[in-house]
Amino acid sequence: MSYQGVVFARSAERHGYSIRDVVYAVEHPIRREAREHGGARYVKLTGRRHGDPLVPSIEVMMKIIPGQGIVVFHVNAEQGGFWDKD
Repeated sequence: MSYQGVVFARSAERHGYSIRDVVYAVEHPIRREAREHGGARYVKLTGRRHGDPLVPSIEVMMKIIPGQGIVVFHVNAEQGGFWDKD
């Protein structure tokens, strides 16, 4: 699935979150880290989720490839230990 130049990988769809959920989380971040590897930037973030008091924040992982685009490959409700993993 693609949305305005952002590819939403099948693995990102596994838990039922949408590209709109990701966009909202990116616009309302709680924490964000980025690393460079092999010419790409990997972004790991947690951000707010609107409209569901039972899941107030989500975790997102994406790969930004300069000149090519963005691939979102992980989205889930924020889990304990998310920031402990590489």
